[in-house]
Amino acid sequence: MISISPAFHLSLWTALMVLLGACAGRSERVTCAQRDWYEVGRRDGSQGRTLERLSNYKKDCGGFESPWETLYTNGRNAGLVEFCASENAYELGRMGLSYMNVCPSTMEEDFLLAFRKGQQARVLQLRAKDLDAKIETLTERLLQTHADSYENRSINSELAQLKKLRAVNERELNRVTK
Repeated sequence: MISISPAFHLSLWTALMVLLGACAGRSERVTCAQRDWYEVGRRDGSQGRTLERLSNYKKDCGGFESPWETLYTNGRNAGLVEFCASENAYELGRMGLSYMNVCPSTMEEDFLLAFRKGQQARVLQLRAKDLDAKIETLTERLLQTHADSYENRSINSELAQLKKLRAVNERELNRVTK
């Protein structure tokens, strides 16, 4: 029977780990020729990325024209259809994100209408939060005042005004979101 020393066993284990690490590193690296350029373009388009991204890819891949640029462009155009959809435009505006003028002219008008509507909704939602915070603060102050005091009447009056503003804001928000 062959006896293996612990040192040999350790060095064999280390060599195996190094080899596995090298293989894993190679499998993660994809050359420009191996990339799925249609999918890369589709992803970039669906995220509303500009064509500057293509310039960066060209630099990374040696700066020469190749067939993958057409694949990338076709994929990006497919992704832009998704990105430029009105539902997405509304959500982008509502989240306060910026638009980089990437939609095709055939879709841009509808995109911008929905995007601006989303921006309006965002402003109204932020105003609602602000009004709610002011109403809460005044309600707390009201609990700390005497029932018949001038301060109490003043707080109640201000509270009524804020509640009216909040109701108007809510109606406007409902109008914008429908």
